[in-house]
Amino acid sequence: MAPRGSEEKVFSYGILVMTLTHVFIHIFDGMLPSLLPLFKEEFGLTLSQLGIIASMPFLGQAILSIPSGYISDRLGAKTMIASAFTISITSALVVSAAPNILVLIIALSTLGLVSTLYHPASFAYTSRIVSKHNQSKALGLNNAGGTLGFALGPLSLPIIIGVLALGWRTAYLAWILPCILALITVLRLKPEKETSQEGDQDTLAQPVPNNLRTMFGAGLVFFLVFTAVRAMGIEMIITFLPTYLSEVRMLRVADASLMYGSVSLLSVIGSPLGGLLSDRFKPKTWLAASSALATALLMVAYLAPSAPLFIGFYFAQSFMVSLGIAANSAMIASLTPTARRGMGYALYFLPISLIGAATPAFGGIVAERMGLATLFPLAAMFSIISLLILHFCVKA
Repeated sequence: MAPRGSEEKVFSYGILVMTLTHVFIHIFDGMLPSLLPLFKEEFGLTLSQLGIIASMPFLGQAILSIPSGYISDRLGAKTMIASAFTISITSALVVSAAPNILVLIIALSTLGLVSTLYHPASFAYTSRIVSKHNQSKALGLNNAGGTLGFALGPLSLPIIIGVLALGWRTAYLAWILPCILALITVLRLKPEKETSQEGDQDTLAQPVPNNLRTMFGAGLVFFLVFTAVRAMGIEMIITFLPTYLSEVRMLRVADASLMYGSVSLLSVIGSPLGGLLSDRFKPKTWLAASSALATALLMVAYLAPSAPLFIGFYFAQSFMVSLGIAANSAMIASLTPTARRGMGYALYFLPISLIGAATPAFGGIVAERMGLATLFPLAAMFSIISLLILHFCVKA
């Protein structure tokens, strides 16, 4: 049983700061897809150019993922997160004043790289300052902040652009002050050596190894493969969900967009709840169970005869996916040394970034040749393969 008082660590200042900052680090990420039509109109862009704008952050994240983890382990979470917010605030200011498409693309690409600096540092910090018994709970809260940010960004646009009629540039300016306040909370964090659990302090004080061989065990390698295969199925559906809803399920575009944005809100509840369940049943067991149930619900949604039934089962599937988020993060903590945890989380996000860049093109080819509905059984196939990898190859 966890020591008395260890539960309080889950709601410590450090964890609350990580959750809050995760909200605001993803505000601008969530806004971008909804603003692409406005960029197209104002700057006279083609669909191909919009695709490049959307994919460049993923490509940049893939390139910088490992370097950011390497630097995070040496400079510490506080420095990395403060740097991420400084770049985010500066880039948002440039986006809001972009005079031409070149400046806009550069600023948006830089803004998209911010999460690559943030994630390894934030997740490593979160996993270090709580006991192992509470890691999934704390990581679940952290992830909930990120999904809330993804939802708040696009949900704020109808108010800023529609009701207030202030334009998309003002939408970027409006979120700068909250980001500055989030940066201030980061600057008040204590150094990790003062906040880490007793058992981790000696490890943190040791020099960080200079090569990856010290952490590349078979368990971590296979878990990264599991992550990549699973992400392929998830991203394939998410990318084309609004199009599928409007063209196959015959929803209005506005209704399809509303459903698409609402899915992110499920993780605000699902991620912390999944953290509790992950700590109760152990991360690998809970991750396998939630992923299997999510796969089954995806196929039920695919076979649903009506749009309302599809929406209901798809929401249930998305909720099950969110219940496994904290277990994913806890698995990385269990598979990497404490002193290399920043690098561990950088490696975790690397396949996600690569898949995020490649999946839209692959899914688009499949959808054009075989129909949008084909993506659902294909995604389920990827999910089943990933579950087999998790069960037989990953030893936590």
